[in-house]
Amino acid sequence: MELNADYGLIQDVPFFKNLKTDDLLCIMRYTSTHSLVYGDYLFSQDDQSDGLYVLLSGKLKVSMFGSRIGDQSIALAEVLPGQYVGEFGVFDGHPRSASVSALEFSKVLFLPAKAFEVILITQPLIARFVMNNLCELVAKQPQLKISNAKVWDLIKNKDLEANLKNMRTLSGIIRENNKSVAHNQSMAKGIRTRPI
Repeated sequence: MELNADYGLIQDVPFFKNLKTDDLLCIMRYTSTHSLVYGDYLFSQDDQSDGLYVLLSGKLKVSMFGSRIGDQSIALAEVLPGQYVGEFGVFDGHPRSASVSALEFSKVLFLPAKAFEVILITQPLIARFVMNNLCELVAKQPQLKISNAKVWDLIKNKDLEANLKNMRTLSGIIRENNKSVAHNQSMAKGIRTRPI
């Protein structure tokens, strides 16, 4: 990997923006870049989780298959440069909960799971950035209800402590809610269920 070329690509990505040059160069030793063309899959639902991907350029689509045989994939989100995907599996070790594919020519930076965990533990600004994004994702879940008002306020106000335990919990909430949404959409179509 040519460190200087990749450093130029990521130095303004929000995920890395507050890192000192030495820290960033240290992290870069563990990363690799990958290019995708329209329709290529970065990873598929149920693949083993191996790390996090930061989109450097292009556009990606996050989709999930419903819980019924014959279901079409359900688009969950679009990913734009500077955003990242794949963090849930890093937190909990579960297989990928959704598929990610390229909507146009795209370049991604891959950060292996172990390196990502080290970053979260040693870089409080990045940990806070990731926690804030997770809180925002939970707060935007359409059918999600959190009965504990104190916890809901901590999530909405992005006041949860930025640690791996809380990140795992929020990731689990999002995974389960996405499964529920996909299942409800497939039930509305009246197609036989496949195992989740």
